[in-house]
Amino acid sequence: MHSHREQNTLPQPKPELSPSDVIRIQLEALQHNDASNDEGIAIAFNFASPANKVYTGPLSRFKQIVRTPVYAVMLNHRSAEYDELHISGNVAQQRVMIIGENSQTVIYTFTLSRQRDARYRDCWMTDGVSVDAMFWLN
Repeated sequence: MHSHREQNTLPQPKPELSPSDVIRIQLEALQHNDASNDEGIAIAFNFASPANKVYTGPLSRFKQIVRTPVYAVMLNHRSAEYDELHISGNVAQQRVMIIGENSQTVIYTFTLSRQRDARYRDCWMTDGVSVDAMFWLN
């Protein structure tokens, strides 16, 4: 169990991080997730927007969501291929193809927004991750 102080040593949203930076931080954290403490999942959760957290709930529920078949491919994945980033005003989207441990391949679309609330003002944070395609390579 992390103390509140230890949790704050994990990467946090900052205005100087681009949307691409945020997506890479989240995916690299999930790629190297330590199953004993789920630190990678905790890092990804730190970059979920407040609006996203309304749906995902607290970290304990977010961990359960990440472990569902749709998202579990991101955990300890082999590789990630990033498409071009698209920014329109305060919204950014990027498609990423993830090749999982067992060669399952999923194309996700990450949607981020630049936050306006005081705590995260001007930080890009993830509003949602949707699945565009899922398949297996032999």
